[in-house]
Amino acid sequence: MDASATRPAHHRSSRARHLLAASLAAALLPFTPNPAAASESTSDDTSAPAAVTIDNCPWGYTTSSTVFFGHGPADSGVPNRDLGDGCTILDTVWAAAPFADHGSFVSTVSGLANTLRQDDVITPQESASIVRAAADSEIGKPQPAPGTRALPDDRIGLVLYTVRATMPAAPEATLAALAACGYRNAEPSGAVNNFYGKTATTLAPLVADAGLSVPSIGIGLTDLQRNLDGVIANAKAFGASYVRISGSASWKPADYSQVAATLNTVGAELKKAGITVAYHNHGFEFTAQNGVRGYDVLVRETDPNLVAMELDLYWASSVGADPVELITQYPGRFSLFHVKDMATDGSFADVGEGTIDFARIFAYSQMAGVDYYLTENDNPRPDGVSSACDSYANLRTLRY
Repeated sequence: MDASATRPAHHRSSRARHLLAASLAAALLPFTPNPAAASESTSDDTSAPAAVTIDNCPWGYTTSSTVFFGHGPADSGVPNRDLGDGCTILDTVWAAAPFADHGSFVSTVSGLANTLRQDDVITPQESASIVRAAADSEIGKPQPAPGTRALPDDRIGLVLYTVRATMPAAPEATLAALAACGYRNAEPSGAVNNFYGKTATTLAPLVADAGLSVPSIGIGLTDLQRNLDGVIANAKAFGASYVRISGSASWKPADYSQVAATLNTVGAELKKAGITVAYHNHGFEFTAQNGVRGYDVLVRETDPNLVAMELDLYWASSVGADPVELITQYPGRFSLFHVKDMATDGSFADVGEGTIDFARIFAYSQMAGVDYYLTENDNPRPDGVSSACDSYANLRTLRY
């Protein structure tokens, strides 16, 4: 075992602590100490007080992941170590954001890695790996949209929620119509063994017979918690490599933290089966609670090698969360896009017929780590198939 991996978290030099404090002063997210951790003892005991540990990054990045700036060579593989007071290497890096350009990002990471190496927090090899990952990342690089690129057709799909009205009674006709207008992929949603009133083993052959693939399925959090074997069996029946869940508007920061822990746990089990768990957002995750957005808790407290994010472009945009800002803040985390447009009155629109600048967003696809672009309309008109086919046609002509 690497000796540094067993180094106690409290063993930090004054220089590392000073660097951490200076960086946190510019933090993106207001970190507030945990009141329970900071509380003082009311005991009459007059002996020397025990040391009190205050978590200055209570909803920050956890040590469960690596120092990660994106997948592939941008993942350093170095554990995201606690630098003291509950803050990690990634907390310190991102506290210095935004970065003017790629060079300034690499310079920031290099300076931190050098300090941590000198202070014996990380090894020389780990320092080099972190700097190399930063240099290989897309962070800070310009992402122009010259208007000459098209989305790969085999990566475009439809969220079958759009055609939920016809799927229960006429799945074959619905799926055939979607394939006829060009779709190659579909994302069914429901619960274990209940997709539009059919089991996975019943619906999967119908989807395949229509010539469609299923890269992702939507299920519930309860399924993940109570029937993981069923989730795996259903995903394999469809041939899906992702299973995704959504959240609840009633969640508090602690609930988001607990869900993140659950996603890490089930993500490790799903990975053994060749499946990645993903989280699909609505708008409520971006409402700050005591200075903390639930979405930040989910992303920061999940392991990027186990948990992906399915970014719904409509819902994020509807509450003022810029998808591009999310991508630059969390590079490599967005394996799936729900591509959904917004009308001028804020309602749903077919893709390409609303106000969302998809070309600007798609220019960041490489930084985001997008695998599939799944169109959707929550309120399709005049019907689900017509709406879906309009979105597909518009998306195929879009250039970024």
